[in-house]
Amino acid sequence: MATRSRTTPPPPGYTWYPMDGQEWLRTQLTAFTCSSCGRSYTRSRIRVLAQRDDLWFVSLKCLACGSGALGLVTVREADEGTESPLFRGELSAADEARLADTPPVDADDVIETHRFLAGFDGDFRRLFGGGEGR
Repeated sequence: MATRSRTTPPPPGYTWYPMDGQEWLRTQLTAFTCSSCGRSYTRSRIRVLAQRDDLWFVSLKCLACGSGALGLVTVREADEGTESPLFRGELSAADEARLADTPPVDADDVIETHRFLAGFDGDFRRLFGGGEGR
């Protein structure tokens, strides 16, 4: 495997070199807490499963209670002079406008996602990716 120099640009579709981005994202996700017990996730229990453009697929496992969660994370740079919604815990004005007419997630959405994930083979490339299997 070829070693990538820091003076060459990251691969197409990546903002960072893959490992740099993964480590940064794992550090950011430690601010989130387990929905079962409320404890913060630790970096060692956060796995980046896949990444495409600004969408990251992550697996979080609580060290305290063992509960697991899958997450989809969108990462984008904040406009200059504004605080990033990732750190604020709130949506930006643009996100609020985009989602204004969208119904909230309800129990049926959670059940449908659970059913989908029960049979999902983990092939994110086929699910979201480059044309094949779409």
